[in-house]
Amino acid sequence: MSSESNYPWFYFYRVARLTFVVFIPTLFLILFFYRSSYKEGLISQMTLQVEESLKTVRNTLTVSKTPVAQWCQQLESDLARYSVIRKDGHIICDSDASKQGQPAENLTEVMGSLKDEFFSNVRFSDLYKTQSLFAGLKISEDQVLRKVVPISSLKNDLNRFDRVLFQRIVPIAFLSYVLFLILFYFMTKPLANIINRVRQFNVDIPFNRNLQLLYKRDDWLTLQETLDEADTKLKDQVDKIKNENEKISAILESIYDKIIAIDNYESVLFYNTKFQSAFMQKRTHELVPKIWHSISEEDVLEAFRSVLKNGQTISLKSLKFKNSQKPENFYDLTITPLRSAQGQITGALGVFYDVTEFKLTEQMRVDFVANVSHEIRTPLTSIKGYTQVLEGQKSKIPAELHGFMEKIIANTERMISLFNDLLNLSVIESKYEMRPEVLNLPELLEEVVQNISTNYPSKKLSVGYDFKLTSIRGDRRMMEQVFSNLLDNACKYSHQDISVEFSTWEENQKAFISVRDNGPGISKEHLQRIFERFYRVDSSREVSRGTGLGLSIVKHIVTKHGGKIWAESEGSEGTTFFVELPV
Repeated sequence: MSSESNYPWFYFYRVARLTFVVFIPTLFLILFFYRSSYKEGLISQMTLQVEESLKTVRNTLTVSKTPVAQWCQQLESDLARYSVIRKDGHIICDSDASKQGQPAENLTEVMGSLKDEFFSNVRFSDLYKTQSLFAGLKISEDQVLRKVVPISSLKNDLNRFDRVLFQRIVPIAFLSYVLFLILFYFMTKPLANIINRVRQFNVDIPFNRNLQLLYKRDDWLTLQETLDEADTKLKDQVDKIKNENEKISAILESIYDKIIAIDNYESVLFYNTKFQSAFMQKRTHELVPKIWHSISEEDVLEAFRSVLKNGQTISLKSLKFKNSQKPENFYDLTITPLRSAQGQITGALGVFYDVTEFKLTEQMRVDFVANVSHEIRTPLTSIKGYTQVLEGQKSKIPAELHGFMEKIIANTERMISLFNDLLNLSVIESKYEMRPEVLNLPELLEEVVQNISTNYPSKKLSVGYDFKLTSIRGDRRMMEQVFSNLLDNACKYSHQDISVEFSTWEENQKAFISVRDNGPGISKEHLQRIFERFYRVDSSREVSRGTGLGLSIVKHIVTKHGGKIWAESEGSEGTTFFVELPV
């Protein structure tokens, strides 16, 4: 069957009639506006000519110093009417003698020209009995020279313009209409192929209905029936998808944690009831709910946006949400990307884990350690004090007891140092708000070096600096403790000649500080564990005993600042500690 015989001619005729009905009014409307614009252009040109003629008259009066009354006597009535009018409307002279000495009926151009020097408008003239151009030019502070020109002279120009429109533009427009019909025919010719494909398409249309379509020979009705059948099948697929969604919803509701998913435009795709009860209690039902309607914390929103952009999973710890039902609760949040079958990022899924009980338990542990450390320090200080008193009376104590007294003092100092470190660690863990400020690194490190060097008077300390970055942002007391602990370790475990080098630089919006010593180094099996609490390297490396908490405190402080710390060592050539902090 040829495609030409299947071409929907009735559709072509319908479109041709409809476009013709729209084409004719549109064409005449365009011609009307075009003619009006042309007329306005002619009036504008005439206004410029009238303004030039008025300025010429004004210059003539000024140069020749001719009195206005004398100039008025020379006026003659021609195609243009001249008048000299005072500010109060009195006509001093007029080319129409009947108007001379009379008050002017309309002072529009008089007032306008006194204000702006020149003013013009178009209105009906009683003298010429037609629309005329009234133009006024200021010649003194209270006198205006007015000229009236009938615009009926434009009629010939407009008639010539109308002939051009109907002799050239209208035929071109009708030729364009015919060309449109030809192009429309060739553009819609593929519809014949679509109709042929529909005839060959195996659809489950009932036999009786198929027979009716065959007798009617209505191609468009065949298309409609085919699309209806396809719509029925599509609805079946939609029902299947809805059933699958119900299963997924049941699974989501059975999960204890709060879940929400968003698309690439941050619109909410779905959430479970637990998320709704926790974060959407006071929210209205927006037409297109966005994630920021439920969550206002900017760091959480930025994390979702980062996952949508980069496609990498992000985890956030110990979050509080001020607009939630329980703003005192803590949550851990894990955000993972949602991907299509082609691997493209289509959204992000956020799972909120309620860790309030864990945080409270952790806080109780921290408080317990802090209280115990504080309570035990008091009797230890008393023991140390009394032992020092006994040491002052050393001559009265048997010589064989002197060694025991020295051990009591040494172990007491060690216990005080241990509990001081425990107390410091508990303070760091429980301190949720720091006091960040811009820190001058050269000044801070120099102060740390001076303080630590006094603790090792018997050792020779040599410090080098390489500052490519001179400032960081952080809590001064905490950062001072970081560098004090690192430098103290370098001095404690090094030989008599201590060499320490501080280096600072910036890379990828991160601040880096390295502390390198010339000590005996740390073997690789210990490098990953030296930041654990109470972990200590074998005693062969120790010159004096430590508490095992110094590096743990350093790690907690750096982590609290959003950074990280690690160590590198060749085992026998010193150790380098690297601190990375966000700029």
